[in-house]
Parts: sequence; C-alpha cells; structure tokens
Amino acid sequence: MNCYMQFSITHQSAHAQAMETKESGNIVEHKSVESTPTTSPRNVMSALSITTTPPSGSSSANHTLPSTPTTPLLTPNFVAPKESPSPNTLSPQIKFKQEEKMSRKLKRMSSMTSDPPKVFKKWKDIRWKYWDIEISESLVKVKKHSKSEINELWAKLELYYKPNPMPEDTRVCSFCTLVGDGKPNGPGRLLNLDVDKWAHLNCSLWSSEVYETLNGALMSVDIAYKRGLTVECHRCKKVGATLSCFKVRCANSFHLPCAQDAGCMFFQDKTILCSNHLPKGPVENELSSLVVNRRVYINRDEDRQIASMIHQEEGNHILRIGSLTLHCIGQLLPHQIQTNNFNTREYIYPVGFRTSRFYWSTRELYKRCRYTCFIQDNDGKPEFAIKATETGYKDLVFKDSNPKDAWMQVFTPIEKIKRENDLVKLYPSFVTGEEMFGLTETNIVKVLESLPGTDLLKDYSFKFGRSPLIEMPLAINPTGAARTEPKLRTHFRRPHALQTSSSSRSLPSTVTGVTGDINSPYMKQFVHSKSQQYRRLKTEWKINVNLGRSRIQGLGLFAAKDLEKHTMVIEYIGDLIRNEVANRREKTYEEQNRGIYMFRIDDDNVIDATMSGGPARYINHSCAPNCVAEVVPFEKDSKIIIITNRRLSKGEELTYDYKFDFEDESHKIPCSCGAGCCRKWMN
Repeated sequence: MNCYMQFSITHQSAHAQAMETKESGNIVEHKSVESTPTTSPRNVMSALSITTTPPSGSSSANHTLPSTPTTPLLTPNFVAPKESPSPNTLSPQIKFKQEEKMSRKLKRMSSMTSDPPKVFKKWKDIRWKYWDIEISESLVKVKKHSKSEINELWAKLELYYKPNPMPEDTRVCSFCTLVGDGKPNGPGRLLNLDVDKWAHLNCSLWSSEVYETLNGALMSVDIAYKRGLTVECHRCKKVGATLSCFKVRCANSFHLPCAQDAGCMFFQDKTILCSNHLPKGPVENELSSLVVNRRVYINRDEDRQIASMIHQEEGNHILRIGSLTLHCIGQLLPHQIQTNNFNTREYIYPVGFRTSRFYWSTRELYKRCRYTCFIQDNDGKPEFAIKATETGYKDLVFKDSNPKDAWMQVFTPIEKIKRENDLVKLYPSFVTGEEMFGLTETNIVKVLESLPGTDLLKDYSFKFGRSPLIEMPLAINPTGAARTEPKLRTHFRRPHALQTSSSSRSLPSTVTGVTGDINSPYMKQFVHSKSQQYRRLKTEWKINVNLGRSRIQGLGLFAAKDLEKHTMVIEYIGDLIRNEVANRREKTYEEQNRGIYMFRIDDDNVIDATMSGGPARYINHSCAPNCVAEVVPFEKDSKIIIITNRRLSKGEELTYDYKFDFEDESHKIPCSCGAGCCRKWMN
C-alpha cells in the first residue's frame, strides 16, 4: 500500500493538476493498525483515513505534490458523504410527517414550561360535604311509615310481585313439644320420626339412647321417644325429657331447651352435667355451640312407615316417591281376583289405585302439568285412565285398556312439539306404561303384594311376598259389583297370623260371615286356625328366634326378626310323661345337679325338655312377659306353643310367666326379670 501511494503522488498528470484548482486533498498521517486511536470508534472510518478540505485562496506553504495521470485516489474503506436533501426537493408526504413531528415536539415543550391548569370541585358544598355533627341537625327528618302503609303504596304502584304467604308450621316436636323449627344453636330443625311425628335434631341427638352413624343416621330414636313418654322434665315438669345428667345417682332429666335455660353443660363426648354438678375448674372438652351443619336424619323402617300410612283413613296421608305421589292403593275384590284379568305375571292392577306426577305439557312448550293416573273396573276388566290438569286449559282424560296405550296418547303430542322445535327427542318406546303409573316402584309393589286376596292370583310371580306389617282385611261387596258401592269399607276383621311369601292357596271348608260355593274366592278363610299356623310353625320356627346370653339369667331366646302380635313363635317340645314319672325325674336331676326344664300341660301330663328338648326351654320368666304359653290341640294331641302377646322388635328377648305355685318362705325362688312390676319371687 505504501508503494502505491508513492507512485500516485509522483506521477500526477496535467489533468489532475487542473482539477486541483477546484479541489485538493490533504495527505493525512498514516496510522497503522497497532496505533491507539485518538478519536472515538464512531468517527474512525478505517486504519487509513482521508479527509477532503475546500481549497484556500493562498497557496500552501508546503511543497506542491506532483500530479498523476491516474484516477482519483481511492481507499478500501472510503465512503462518500451523503448530501442532505433540501426541503424543496422532499415529497409532500414526507414533508407532512416532519411538520407533524415538529408540532408535537413544540407542544410537549410548551406543556413543560407553562403552569398546569387548576382543577375546580364542581359539586363541593352542593352534593358532597365533609361530615360534621352539625350536619345531622340540619337534615330533614322523614316520617317512618308502617309496614301496612308501605305495602299499600307498592300495591298502588303495581310494580312488584307479592308471593302467597307461607302456611303456618303446625309440626310439634315429640320431645320438647315446641312448634316448628328451632334455633340452630337450640333444638334445631325438625326431622321426620314417623307418620305425623316430628322431632328436633338436637332433641333426638342428645337423648341418652341415641347414637349417630358415619352416614348421619340417628339410631334408636324410637326407643328414646318411648322412654320419654314416662319421664318428666326437672324444670318444666312435662313428659318427654330424654336428656339425663351423667353424674352418678343424679336423676335430673331435661328437655333440650330446658337444659339450656337451666345452665347445663354440654361436652364433646355427648355427655351432660346439670347445674348442680358443674365442675369448678376450667373444662377442656366443653361444647360451646350445638349447631349441626352436617347431613343428619332419623333412621326409620320405611316398610313400617308405609304400612302405618296405608292403615290410615283414605285421603289423610300421601306417599311421595321421587316425582311420583301415591294417593290410594286400591283393592281387589274376590270376583275380580277370580276373573284373572287384573294381573299379569309381572304386575297387579288393583281397582281404585291412584297416583299423580308432573310431566311435560301436551299443549305448551317448556311447561309441565299434573297427570293423575287411576285404574277403574270396566265390565270385569281394568281400565287405565290419565287426567291432565293444566292452568288455563280444560282437563283432558285419556283412557285405554292398556297402561302403555294410555300413556302413548300423552307421549305422541309431546314428541310432535319437541320435533317441530328441534328439541331433545322423546323415546316413548323405551318407557313402559306401568312405570309411569308407578306400578314398578319397590315400595308400591310391596304394598300391592300384601293386599288381601293376592295369594289367590294366578300366574303372578311374587317379588317380595306378603308383608305382615301391611296386612289388610279383604273388602267384600254385598252386591258383588264394585260400581254399585259408594265406598268399599266392609271388612272382615281377623287377628294377625304369621304370613310368608309362600302362603297356601288351599281353600278351607269353613267360612266366616259369607255363604256360597266353596270354590268361590268369597269362601276364603282369612282367619287362620291355630292348627294351620302350627303347620307353618313346624318349618319356620328356625327363622323366628336366636339363642344368646340373657340379662335375666344364663341363656335366653331372642327374636330373630320383627314379630307381630299373636304370632306363633316356637313349640315347647320334650318327652311327654306322667306326673309320677316327672316327680321321680326331678329328684334324679337335682342329685345330678342338672338344670330342670319341665312344663306341665295338665294335672296328669308333663313335658320334660331337660334331656331331649328344643330351644324353647331357654325362654326365661318375667313378671311383665311379652309372650304366653298356650296349649293348642292338634291331631288328637296337645302342643305347647309360645305366642307373642304384643309386637316384638328384632333382638328383643322372649319371656313368659312361669306361674309357679306359691311356696313357703324356705322354698321361694327369687325373680331377676327386672320388670317394673316384678313380684320379686317366682313362686
């Protein structure tokens, strides 16, 4: 590069010298790459820089460089400077943008130098004021209107909707006798105990016998209710007090509201102390609030509650099962049973059966109406009718001989409306008429299978069997036609007998209250004789009782299921011996230190169950027995049968009165039955 520079300087042409008069270039000191720059990197173009200066008027003092005939001097990194265009040569669009940019800049500069505009509060002292006690004195006092005046004003304006007032709550707690729901920190809400029976949540929960399961069920509430009928409250002196003080030998009992008013202390382990036995020091487990926010309900036997509702007078109660409401169960008359037209293999169609449900309207979209389903007798055949009740329209009645066809008259217009408005389709082919009538509901089927006379139905397959709880007497029409009777309430009353799902279909030769052909359903003997019950007892006694440890003495016999009144439970079996043989065996058993189990039938015969007896020999004595021992004649023999004299719950111990002859003081046998009327001695 240095050689090239020397050659260019020494060989300049004349043309180059002529050009030098216009513009001359000064040689700038050559800087090597290793030298340190004296200017900033931004101004350094390259390691070899050339600057151009305008020609001066006077000749340079330096010697004149010879010109060369070559092209102007070029360097590798030389960039010719760009001349800025004049404002007159700019396009209108660019010129407008520059002017706009300049105006914005001037505006910002003026805002920074000038003072900010003052903000004035327009509504000061007019709408908004600073609070002062003097302001309250200047306020206008408005007259307070009564509730009736406000309601009257709203009624004149006609701008509001007033719902119908809620009906008065007349439900009464079976424990504390308060009406309606109580406070959450007090008695609590009302829970259903039985038909027309209610109990407050905390009144039930804090009873001594009641305990709560993991799913929120309150057990043994009925036992606490029965005990409360005889216990008085220490504060109000009324019965129903089931909250007892847990202090030993303290007999104070309270209702829950009375316990709170008396200052009783509640603990987290569900114990209570009355005000007379409160601890003096601080207590850790004290419960400060009785509020129950979890799901809690009273456990009850649904079958028994349904039976209680069925036995009530018609129209007093209804049974709600989901969206279905049962109003009347109906009945089957003997001549209807004989025709075999009122049942199929799967369903029973009792006359007078009536249910209701809400379903889609056949006349308006997005609306529901009430459909009442009932079964009638039409010349010896069932007729299924549906009555549609809708506000603003006349009632519609659909009838047919089949429940499916009757409901298809409802499904068809509903399906048409949905299809025209492109809504969710209805599939009536997958819905049975019996399902819409409610004849498939489990609880309703149990009641239908327990109707009198259903054991005579042909070709019907029982699903649950007859229930002794829902057993009802048969209704008899004197005229023989259900249509001619205003109200079917003529009944045969009968004592309760042991019933099972496999009841006998044989018709006995004796009749109670009705005469006629012996093969007619009217001739059915609904009062089972004791001999008939005994035949059943021989095969079913094992499912009636259990053997277990007795609280009275030794072993005892307990009910394996709920037993109704007048039910034959078990037979007392053993060796039938004469009185003389019984006296001799008794002495032998005493010498062998054996327990003696003998039952006297009469003055001459005794049944010895000591060595070869059944479980009935373990039934203990009680001065307040729940069973009786009765001698029943059967095929020229006499059988000793244990029969209940009241209803027994599952797990309750069976007892009867031994009725020993009275003895002197030296031969007295103490009684440990624990009954309230205990005689202390068995003989």
